[in-house]
Amino acid sequence: MSRKTETTTKKTVVSGWHEGRKYFMAPDEYTSVAAGKDDTGSDYVFGAGEIAPGNCIPDHYHKWEDQTFHIIEGELEVKIGDKVFQAGPGASIQCPRGTSHYMKNTGGKTAKIISYIFPGDWAEDFMAETSRQNETGERDLKLIEERFGVVYL
Repeated sequence: MSRKTETTTKKTVVSGWHEGRKYFMAPDEYTSVAAGKDDTGSDYVFGAGEIAPGNCIPDHYHKWEDQTFHIIEGELEVKIGDKVFQAGPGASIQCPRGTSHYMKNTGGKTAKIISYIFPGDWAEDFMAETSRQNETGERDLKLIEERFGVVYL
C-alpha cells in the first residue's frame, strides 16, 4: 500500500545553542526556545537550557504535558517521581505528566540540557510568565498552576 505525502503547517527551524527566545526559569537556569508552538503547530516546544553549578530546576509537575530531557554536558542529580539518580552526558529522561521532577547540577561546570514539551500549546507562555516573575521577584505560584497547570512542590 502506498501513502501520499502529507502536508504540514510546521516550519523548518535551524537554531544555534544561544539563539531563540530566552526565559529565566530559576536563578542561574534559563531555557532558550528553538521551536515554539507557532513553529510546531502546538504539537511540542523544543528548547535548550543551562543550569549553573549548585543550582536546580525546582521540584514540580505538569498537569497537562509530558517532558523529555537529553543531557548534553554536566552532571545532574535527577528526581523523577520517587526515584533519585545521577545522570550525565548522553542520558535521556522521559517525565510523564503528573510526575514530579527536578534536576540539580552537582558538577563543577554548567550543565546543558535539551528539552521537549508535549503538547506545546501553552508551554512558551508558561516560560514567559515564569521568567517575568523571576526577573521582578514576584512569585505567584497559584497563577502558574491555574493558568498553566504547573505545580511547584
